[in-house]
Amino acid sequence: MILKVIVYITLSLFLLGEKAYSSELRFGFTGPLTGPNERLGQQAVRGIQLGFQRINASNQLNYRLSLFPLDDGYEPERTVPQVIELINNIGVKAMIGSVGTPTNLASLGILSKHGIPLIAPLSGAQSLRADRSTPFIFNTRAGYAEEAHHLVNTLINNFDIKPNEIAIVAQKDSFGDSGLASTLKVLTNAGLKDPSSILQIRYLRNNSNVDNIVADILGVYPIPKAIVMASTYEITTNLIKQLEQFGIYPIYASFSFSGLKNLQADLSDTKASVIISQTTPPFSQTESMLVQQLKTDMERFGDTDHPTTIQFESYINTLIVGQALLALKEVPTSNEIEDSLKKLTVDNREYQGESALQFLNPKNRHIWVSLIRNNVIQELTITDIH
Repeated sequence: MILKVIVYITLSLFLLGEKAYSSELRFGFTGPLTGPNERLGQQAVRGIQLGFQRINASNQLNYRLSLFPLDDGYEPERTVPQVIELINNIGVKAMIGSVGTPTNLASLGILSKHGIPLIAPLSGAQSLRADRSTPFIFNTRAGYAEEAHHLVNTLINNFDIKPNEIAIVAQKDSFGDSGLASTLKVLTNAGLKDPSSILQIRYLRNNSNVDNIVADILGVYPIPKAIVMASTYEITTNLIKQLEQFGIYPIYASFSFSGLKNLQADLSDTKASVIISQTTPPFSQTESMLVQQLKTDMERFGDTDHPTTIQFESYINTLIVGQALLALKEVPTSNEIEDSLKKLTVDNREYQGESALQFLNPKNRHIWVSLIRNNVIQELTITDIH
């Protein structure tokens, strides 16, 4: 544990530049930095670090922002000790961008005890959006309910698939529960009379084996024409590749948590058609100020890899936090961070401009849907269910 903390402290200080500060504001992060879902954590950290570099280089604060990411492997039982480490030994004042529904839910007790805000958790679950006295949870992204609405709309209206022709594969935890419940609600509203009549398959978190999922799909007739995936990128891509071996090619609909670029990279050698929801503007929108800003900062600070949607979301959330901190001249307490974020949200609830602040306006929390086919990404226009 100590070695891991030292490594990430060193990485944080190196990436945040050479400018000397008299003090720093420390943020914590937990997520999968190793293991089958490591890209989710690594891309989230990448986005936060890039945002912090931009903020620190602006010289608008009298202190430096530092990120201290720890690896919980996307397992809730590992999250709590990591959060305790970050609070007691590292001295973080807030958590930012931590990955996952079950892992973030596991941290709520210790965060509440110490009054530590949970900022922009990488999850769309309603359980992390419910009103609660503590800890303070700050969300900017659209939820899984909105994503499910757009995914199902797209399958029905863009691909002429009926509600009873859709199956659901969901992780067996609070993330999967949220995705499954959201999808079933939309399907019911679209005319599905009996939710138990469609195939619903659960799988264990961090388990890459899809043999049982494949067997369940092969065991029904007719084979579903579409499969909604409340899953991570590895399960989604493994399932697609195995079903392809049997000559089965349903349309897949994935929640944003998988990551658009993760799916595209892993499916380049398949014939799969995959739609995926996004909570950030598509990179194809080159006129978007946020897309331009991300790419400019990547070049400025030496990030030479391809941009990803997970990175982009984390970067945007970091910029919002930076705006809240402008009012705080000295290193703030956790309560001061919370109060400033609340005030920023109220002041910008009707914001109509094009910047990170647009995500504080609930009407501007858009969902975009893209299609991946033949290794090409195409942005889709969505028609609502009537």
